[in-house]
Amino acid sequence: MNILLTNATDIYSGGEEYVLILARHLRLRGHTVAVSALPGHLLLEKCSQEQIPAIPINYRGMGRVFTVAHELRGHLRARRIEVVHSNANYDRTVAAMAAAFTPIRHVAGIHSAHSIQFNITHWLRNKWGIDRFITDADAGRDVLVDTNHIPGWKVTTVPIGFEETDKAKAARVRPVTRAALGATDRTVIIGNVARLVPFKGHRYLLEAIALVRKEIRDILFPIVGDGELEADLRAQAKQLGIEDVVRFLGFRDDLDDLYPAFDIYCHSSLELASEMFPLAVIRALSAGLPVVSTRVGGIPAMVLEGSSGHLVPPADPAAFAAALLLVIRDEGRRAAMGAASLALFHQKYHVTAMAEKIESVYREVLA
Repeated sequence: MNILLTNATDIYSGGEEYVLILARHLRLRGHTVAVSALPGHLLLEKCSQEQIPAIPINYRGMGRVFTVAHELRGHLRARRIEVVHSNANYDRTVAAMAAAFTPIRHVAGIHSAHSIQFNITHWLRNKWGIDRFITDADAGRDVLVDTNHIPGWKVTTVPIGFEETDKAKAARVRPVTRAALGATDRTVIIGNVARLVPFKGHRYLLEAIALVRKEIRDILFPIVGDGELEADLRAQAKQLGIEDVVRFLGFRDDLDDLYPAFDIYCHSSLELASEMFPLAVIRALSAGLPVVSTRVGGIPAMVLEGSSGHLVPPADPAAFAAALLLVIRDEGRRAAMGAASLALFHQKYHVTAMAEKIESVYREVLA
C-alpha cells in the first residue's frame, strides 16, 4: 500500500513518536510510507534521517483549512496515496477534505479520550470524511461511540506498540547515564517522562517523593520533559527540600540512554481523557522496569497490580509514596516486577502486533 501519515502538532511527545514508529514498521512490512508534519518539526527531521519521505505542511490557522487541504490533496495525488492516516485534530479535518470525492481512504488515529466533535465541521468530517477510526484503548472507543455517535463498526482499538529495548546498548549506557546523574551503584533512580503540564500530576508526584525522601536517603528522581509548569515545579521541589534529589532534565531526545538508568518508572497522570495510553509507560515495560502509576486511562491494562508494579489513586501523594517505598525497599521485588513488565510487553505491546492490526484496518477500508 501507499500510505501517508500526518500529524499537525507542534510538540514531540508520545503521539509523534507513535507516528515515527508506525512509519518505520509499515515500511518494514513492504509498504510505501511518507510522513507530513509542520515545517521544521523534529518528527520530519527524524523521518529524513531514516530516509522516510518527509512532507512539510503548515497545519495552522482555522481560516486556512481549505488552503491547507488543497495543498495536502496535491501531495496525495502526486504520491498516489491510497490511505491517509491522520493523528491530530487539525490534520484530521484537512485530510477529510483532501480525500473527499477521491478513491483515497482516510483513517483517523485517536490518541485521547476527549470528544472529537465540537462544531458542524467536525460532525460533517466524522460522519462522511473518515472511513475508519483507530483508537489506542477501549476508553477512547467508548467516547467516539457514546458521545460522538460514531457507529461502532467504524472504530477499531489497536493498543500502541513499541520496539524492544536493545539489551546490549542498555547495559553499556546504564553506568554512563547514572554517573552523569550523580548516582552511585546503590542509588535507586525513580524516573518520570512526561510533559510538565497540569494533567500529568507532577505536583502530587513531588509531594510523594518528599515523603519517600524522609524514609530513603539514597534516591534520585529525574523528570524528563518540558512545559508550562517547569518554574512552578522547580519552586515546589525547593520548598519541599528535595531539590538535591530531583533532576529537571527538560526535553530529551535520548530516551534510549535514560530508561536503562532507571530502577523504577513512575507516572502520575490525573485524568483518563488526556492519558488514554501513554507511550512512556510502554517504554518502561520494554526496558523491563517496575512501574508505579496512577490508575487512570488505559494504564491499568499496562501495569499488573502487585505483579509488574503498583497502581494508586490519582492526586494521592501518600498512597503513591507507600507504593514506591514497597518497591524501593525490596531489590528482589524490583527484579521480579521488571521481569513481569517485560513479559507483558512481549505478550501485548510489541510494535509488530500494532503494525499488523493497523495494516489490516487499511486493507479493510481499501476493500
